[in-house]
Amino acid sequence: MGLKDILIPQETKFFDLLEELSSQVRIASTELPRVFENPKNSSSTIEDLEHEGDRIVHNIYTLLDKSFITPIDREDISKLTILYDNVLDTIWDVANRMNLMGPMAKLDYMDSFSVIIEKSVSEIDDALKLIRTMDRQAIEKHVINVHTYENQADNLHDSTLSEIFQMNDIKELLKHKEILEKLEKSVDYCEDVADVLRDIVTKYS
Repeated sequence: MGLKDILIPQETKFFDLLEELSSQVRIASTELPRVFENPKNSSSTIEDLEHEGDRIVHNIYTLLDKSFITPIDREDISKLTILYDNVLDTIWDVANRMNLMGPMAKLDYMDSFSVIIEKSVSEIDDALKLIRTMDRQAIEKHVINVHTYENQADNLHDSTLSEIFQMNDIKELLKHKEILEKLEKSVDYCEDVADVLRDIVTKYS
């Protein structure tokens, strides 16, 4: 352990790393609308963000292995890390699939889901910064908002699924169905992260 490790409190380093991960997810969420305009260029940008996210995840687990004391339970840090990394991975999966599957018609649900995902990630990013002080009331507001967006995503998924099942082109239908399912999954992961944040502040506040 170097001098820097001794001088920087472990608590600060864990929170700093989680916020670094959140920053990568937030940037990726803002890139998502561009994926539906130019999949090739945008997927490369999101891939870089995903790789950086993987590096941060590795650093979190390395720090967990080295730390005797953590600011919150190890299990909670692990859950936050895995679930939020899942959001980033799913955004990358959407970008990658759009690039691999080739041209497909742009439908309204793509922009609508992009807005929901970006708003959900923004709420989580703001809430995550508040676990340093365990501001339960403020975090709860963000959690409630994420749940609202998840409900919107469910409704959008169902209405869009009904729409694309009317397509005559089976290949186009299958492409849209895959993208739609992945977009909904990313919002589901956001809700999972929000629930973990709620559990943490309930436990410690």
